[in-house]
Amino acid sequence: MRAWLALLLVAAAHAEPGDAQRGRALVADRTQSLCLLCHALNVAGDANQGNLAPPLDAIAARLSAKGLRDRIADMRRFHPATVMPPFRSTEGLRDVAPAWAGRAALTEQQLDDIVAYLGTLAK
Repeated sequence: MRAWLALLLVAAAHAEPGDAQRGRALVADRTQSLCLLCHALNVAGDANQGNLAPPLDAIAARLSAKGLRDRIADMRRFHPATVMPPFRSTEGLRDVAPAWAGRAALTEQQLDDIVAYLGTLAK
């Protein structure tokens, strides 16, 4: 079974809804989710936020919760040459620190929390 299919099955079995406040904290945490290393929260940007990837403001107006979840889990499914790390997959990774070998960067709950927060960025 492909790793992404296994992730979808696990996600479907995961019943606790995401928490937007926890998701906000995760997005802001540069040691855990790393979102703001590449993304800014809005188009105006911020010196402490990234400009490598699209800004996150109004992301929920562009993508459904499932679309957000799928892209964060493993953007390679949409853009194979992406530099965005696969936060819920370990398939095909190389040069991984021993402490992270075989471990996904985010738990299912953390992913749900981030998606819940990004869902608040609809305007």
